[in-house]
Amino acid sequence: MTARWLPLVKVAAFCAVGVVCGLLVANTLSVPVRGATDGYAAVFTDVEGLHVGNPVTLSGVRVGRVAAIEVAGAADGTRTAVVRFEVASAHRLDGEVTAAVRYADMLGARYLALTPPAVPSGRPLEPGATIPVERTTPPVDLTALMNGFAPLFDAVDPGRVNTLSRAFVETFAGRGAAVSTLLDGIATLGTDLVDRRAVFEELTANTSALLASLDDRQPQLEELLAGLRQLTAATAGSDAEVAAVLDHGDRAVAALAGTLSRSEASIGGAVTDATAVTGEWIANTDPFERFLAGMPRFADGVNRISRYGGFVSLYLCTFVVKAGDVEADLFGSTHSEVCR
Repeated sequence: MTARWLPLVKVAAFCAVGVVCGLLVANTLSVPVRGATDGYAAVFTDVEGLHVGNPVTLSGVRVGRVAAIEVAGAADGTRTAVVRFEVASAHRLDGEVTAAVRYADMLGARYLALTPPAVPSGRPLEPGATIPVERTTPPVDLTALMNGFAPLFDAVDPGRVNTLSRAFVETFAGRGAAVSTLLDGIATLGTDLVDRRAVFEELTANTSALLASLDDRQPQLEELLAGLRQLTAATAGSDAEVAAVLDHGDRAVAALAGTLSRSEASIGGAVTDATAVTGEWIANTDPFERFLAGMPRFADGVNRISRYGGFVSLYLCTFVVKAGDVEADLFGSTHSEVCR
């Protein structure tokens, strides 16, 4: 009899343990408030991220939970969010208390923070009363805020950006002391930007000049782009011809290289001879200049002597130019009967 009921007892015990664990999880997630509670309400323009069950704190101490969130319409057509919350009866709220939706962590969790006035008003907030929208603060859009700082982060030192980011995290995690660090980081970043003001001004001026130049040359730019488009289209349409030209050019270059390789000795000798000739010319520059200067007078004398009726006849048989060991016969080796 005992052995037959043993499996049932085990199943019942397992189910009991599962129910207890489920109750513990539900109790943890629902964040219940122990003891008697009083209900209040607060009107917000926005409560994005706030959910039923989120904690309610008073001066940083958890005193209640969010009970409900409703949408209410106003006479002017606008809509507001009404947050109903519960606070332990042991904690009395001041009549001038303010409410704000704040970040519980960087994962997006929110909580409702109640802050009493610096100077107590002397009258309590009665249970069931509503905190007006004038004394409430909606949540900060952290994503939009960080995106707004993106240009600033791009222009400064990464180490200081990390310090500023940590200050943001600590500030929106509910650590009020981190606000001073946050402000110091923003001041430091602002100082860096001021120090680089000349660079930014020069960059802006250069960019303006560049854009003005481009605007003045808009027709030329359009013509250039049109020409490039036509060239690209022609090249794309004649890819076979381009490939053939490249192929033939390769063979032509190879043939030229072979010719130069075979004629290396001759080319070297020609270059050496040319160097010798120019060297002789350079060394005899002054005599050559005097020779050229005397040529007109020499020609005039020859003309006078060779005139009709003259007594002397001059016949030029050959003309040899010599530079060092190199000489050249301008008229060749064939002579007339007179010169033989």
